[in-house]
Amino acid sequence: MRQVSIRQKASLVILAICMVAIFMVVIGWQSMRISEASLSEFEAQTLPEISTALTLAENVAQLVATAPYTAGSARPFQLQTESERLNRRISDLRSVADNLKDEQFRGQIEERLASLDSTLAELVTLVHEELYIREDSLAQQFSIRQILEPKVGSRSISERQALKWLLGLIEEPGKVSLQLVGELQLLESDPEVKQIAQSLLQAQQRLNDIQSRKNYLLISLRAKSEQLSSQVSEFVGALQKQVSRQRSKVGEVVKNGQLWLMGISLFLIIGLSFLYLSSRRMTRDLEAVTHDMEELSLGQVDSRNPQVRRNDEIGTLANAFEVFRRDAIRRIEVSAELTEQKRLLETTFDNMNDGLSVFSEQGLLIAWNQGYEDMFNIQSDQLRHGMSIQEVQKLITQSSHKNLNMENQLVQMDEINASRHHRIQSFERHFDSGKIVEFRSKPMPDGGFVTLYTDLTERKSVESQLRQAQKMEVLGQLTGGVAHDFNNLLAAIMGNLQMLSDSEPKTSDQARYVERALAVAEKSSSLVHRLLAFSRRQQLFPEPTHVDDLIEGMLDLVEYSVGNHIQVAVDLNCPTHYCLIDPSQLENALLNLSLNSAAAMSRGGVLSFSTKVTTLPDTTIPSIRIKVEDTGLGISEEVLGRIFEPFFTTKPVGKGSGLGLSMIYGFVKQSGGEIRVTSEEGLWTKVCLFLPLMASPSVTDRPAKLENLPTVLLPEDPVIWLVEDDPEVCQVMQEQLQKLGCTVQVFDRAEAVLEAFGRLFQPDLIMSDVNLAGELNGVALAHQLKQTPDWTGQVLLMSGLPIQALTQDYELKNDDLILSKPFTINELQSVIHIQR
Repeated sequence: MRQVSIRQKASLVILAICMVAIFMVVIGWQSMRISEASLSEFEAQTLPEISTALTLAENVAQLVATAPYTAGSARPFQLQTESERLNRRISDLRSVADNLKDEQFRGQIEERLASLDSTLAELVTLVHEELYIREDSLAQQFSIRQILEPKVGSRSISERQALKWLLGLIEEPGKVSLQLVGELQLLESDPEVKQIAQSLLQAQQRLNDIQSRKNYLLISLRAKSEQLSSQVSEFVGALQKQVSRQRSKVGEVVKNGQLWLMGISLFLIIGLSFLYLSSRRMTRDLEAVTHDMEELSLGQVDSRNPQVRRNDEIGTLANAFEVFRRDAIRRIEVSAELTEQKRLLETTFDNMNDGLSVFSEQGLLIAWNQGYEDMFNIQSDQLRHGMSIQEVQKLITQSSHKNLNMENQLVQMDEINASRHHRIQSFERHFDSGKIVEFRSKPMPDGGFVTLYTDLTERKSVESQLRQAQKMEVLGQLTGGVAHDFNNLLAAIMGNLQMLSDSEPKTSDQARYVERALAVAEKSSSLVHRLLAFSRRQQLFPEPTHVDDLIEGMLDLVEYSVGNHIQVAVDLNCPTHYCLIDPSQLENALLNLSLNSAAAMSRGGVLSFSTKVTTLPDTTIPSIRIKVEDTGLGISEEVLGRIFEPFFTTKPVGKGSGLGLSMIYGFVKQSGGEIRVTSEEGLWTKVCLFLPLMASPSVTDRPAKLENLPTVLLPEDPVIWLVEDDPEVCQVMQEQLQKLGCTVQVFDRAEAVLEAFGRLFQPDLIMSDVNLAGELNGVALAHQLKQTPDWTGQVLLMSGLPIQALTQDYELKNDDLILSKPFTINELQSVIHIQR
């Protein structure tokens, strides 16, 4: 009988195994195809519906969230913008709803969207009507002022009081409307005024109705949004049930497939077991040799020599394997070590953000990474192995630079190169372009050195910006504190000067000296107000502002700030136009632009201011254009695109915060305007501020001061308690009040006032500074007295801090009376009215 070789036996075994494996693959493929088809059908039917429904609910919630902004629109063009945005959102929602395949659900959603659309349309209509009524009320204000001014001498006090009530109804709607009804009887003799008052009352009632309706509509919108979200949730829940049913079907298919695979696997195990038992002796030795060879090929060097004693191919293979094994083990060990070192080195090189270079003991380049080439903009073909350190340094020093150590002292590269082979070296290279690279070299044990290069540009820039921002914050806090303390000094100085001015007799020289000192004190007071405006946060207090007058009023400050080498020119063409803006912020913006222009004209030049009536860019909204133009160095195209970025500056480190133009940009945008900057490098720069125009008030009605003074009515021979912890200011104010005919009792603490409240005669007025030496401040004293049942007088607070700071830090309320320091005796007299 002819002997069957191992190859033939192995072929039969492999063939049987392959047949069974193919059968298993066919069964598995069929099961997976059915599952894939089911899943595809599920995704095509349900997932788009769920995604569309959830997108619809999210967009409706966003639409409802924007409704309060529409309801709070303060100008027609803002309302128009918000209305167009709402219409676009409604259109987008309808487009999303059209993608729903469920017709019944789509119909319900369309009904919901139609209801939302009608509610939003009604809300826009109400806001438009509200704006129209407020504009009409402003026109009524002008009419009342026209009636009041010419006939002020011919009207009685009660009639003038009623007309002032009318103005109060317009300026503070809702506050005096009930009191005005009683005052109307005083104007029976003037039908025109009576008609205006009645129309104002009707307009106020309509505004109240509109506000109530707007609140109802906003609540209705939220409710409809919630209803739609609930409906979407129910719809998605139904789809999820379909998903569950589909999942069950797929699970059944997979289960059947698993059963088939388990049956075939069992058959395969039985067949393999039979083949194994029939060829056990043939495969045992072959498996042992093959297993050891496989372990050896995988790097397992601890495998044992297979104990095979056969006189056939397997025996010959086992003997040959033993010879090969001893040689391969040594090769595998060496190869594994080299591979691991290579992999570690390549991984480190490829993943380093920093640059790395290695030089030999002879100063020749051995290795470098991609970060090294990117760090110094070196082309890949410019470096080669064996280059000397001098040749390499020529490549990385093509641009101007300076080398500084950690103490910012200049270092010499020759000394650095000589020391790198022996000890650690570290220094920074500062390029003229602003880039900063740190060099850190360390010698290697076998000679040569390795250098790590780190780009510190961004980190240094951030650190510098942070230091500058902290300096600006500290400067703002310091300025506010110094300004407040300086206000007290000015109050004492100005009070004494005014009393000295009113004293007699005095010579003409003395009168001139006093007037000159008072003028300087007034300028100091104006400077303090600028310092306080600088130290407060960016909160706008808009008021009607005559731009031309504002620019003319600050020309002396601009000329002083830019220096005598720069000529300041003006071309103001808006003599009768006003803008509703924060004047102090506009002053700061113009002064900032002036200082920037002065920095660009170090050798002198022309700085010009001009105004012109125009429109906002790309709109038809009337506006005033304020153009600040200089003949300086100009701005490059690259820098021009980044000038409004916070902390971006072209000035040297420590010379600029990079916040000036960004603050101006924010102020102009917050005021509803636009800003445009154009420049030609080396020739000029133009900055144009566009601010919305408002109807100009009458010149005769312009207030004398930007801040309204409070009014305090006192009986004849009033008693005033003065609470002031500064002796000089207290003495001056006491003499001023006594000069006005008041009896003054002085206190230095709020606690002393509370102790004297129960045992002394109650005063008609308590005048208290906000900052006091005791635990209680003036605001807390005023609030505590108002809560006392026996208190019938008034409290007038005094402070040199801005209203915003008093509100935030001392909880000042809107009904608290406040008088800003420093104030003159004339201002004090206009505040305190004594009934004679």
